[in-house]
Amino acid sequence: MAVVSGYQVDTGRSYGDVPSGSRGRDVSQREDLANFISMITRDETPFMSTIGKTKATAIYHEWQTDQLQAPGTSRIGEGTDYIIPTGINTGVDGLPSGGEGNSVATTPAPGSTFATTGPQRARYGNYTQINGKTIAVSGTRRAIDQAGVADEYAYQLKKRGTELRRDLEFDLIHSFNVAQAGAVGNSQAATSANPNLPGYGGARSFGGYQAWINQGEGLETNTSLGGNVIYKGNFEQPADGSVADGTGVPRISTGGSPTGKAPLALSDIDLAMQRLYQNGGKANKLMVSPKLRRDFSDLMVTDSGVRRNIDMDGKLRQSVDVYMSDFGDVMVVPNYIMGLSRMVSLPTVGGANQNVEIADFTALLYDPMWFSIATLRPLQEVDVGQRGDSTVGMMIEECTLEVKNPQGAAAIYGLV
Repeated sequence: MAVVSGYQVDTGRSYGDVPSGSRGRDVSQREDLANFISMITRDETPFMSTIGKTKATAIYHEWQTDQLQAPGTSRIGEGTDYIIPTGINTGVDGLPSGGEGNSVATTPAPGSTFATTGPQRARYGNYTQINGKTIAVSGTRRAIDQAGVADEYAYQLKKRGTELRRDLEFDLIHSFNVAQAGAVGNSQAATSANPNLPGYGGARSFGGYQAWINQGEGLETNTSLGGNVIYKGNFEQPADGSVADGTGVPRISTGGSPTGKAPLALSDIDLAMQRLYQNGGKANKLMVSPKLRRDFSDLMVTDSGVRRNIDMDGKLRQSVDVYMSDFGDVMVVPNYIMGLSRMVSLPTVGGANQNVEIADFTALLYDPMWFSIATLRPLQEVDVGQRGDSTVGMMIEECTLEVKNPQGAAAIYGLV
């Protein structure tokens, strides 16, 4: 029995496409092709759509951060004279020896400079990254009458532009430290010593979300709290608690499976929120992959014993959209790009690098106010013009990620 419809009907020819010179009742039948093109691929950019926008004016975009001194006593005696701040460059402690009404006991040497007491301002920077895609459409393709496409070149421009948005989202949150913030040039290709450096033929690469938070305790106000990242399974912070080793990526411990992971727990989120709070930050977004989004909703039953709500119409509410933690409400946001399969080479403590599948690997906790896309050149078409019998063009943009204060964000690594 012949197949006349359905998915298996594709033989390379439409039903109405009959050879020239054919005879029969079907020779007059017109082709029935709908005048639209259906595309099911997701085009949202969940992280990028939540953060701000700003302007970059140079290849290296910079900003400053500051913080208050840790709380303590500031008492002085009645009638105390001016007190020289501690730590002047002569090494002399200008604080009075104690007692009410004491005047300054020492005087700085001529020409010396007073030091600022408490935490100092910090200066951060990130290199702009150029993203681009090329379009080439033949003259014939632009001239023929196509279903669902008025102009093939314009259609491809729109399609490539949408792809660039998704690629930028990928670099922002799914890449494991595409580059290190502040590294000179950020243009070398990947090597065995630094497998996570960009292998893009010398292209500049900005440091994404991972590059700013995965730096161990070095960024923390209170180092006893641990770093910005909660490590699960057999993963731990980068060597030296910083990016000094040139990788800035989490390491795999020597014990057990080299890629051992662990499920998400509410205690992980609570601990990350506590660290952020004690360091002055506060997260209101929890971004996870689609799988982890489902796992999180299940946690509200398995970890807390909360029962699902059934309303008056008999509808069962399965999802949990907002988690009310001890340190503020957190909205749970799914990001399909975080569930995409990708292998990343991570260093092993005392051994060779291991490839790790990072789909469903990470949960991000952040406040959008600390992040912005700094644009040097907005997304635009570069009209290359005619090249023989083809129309050639490019979609180009140049931007970077501005992280106003790295202590305002956290993550959970090693999830499964």
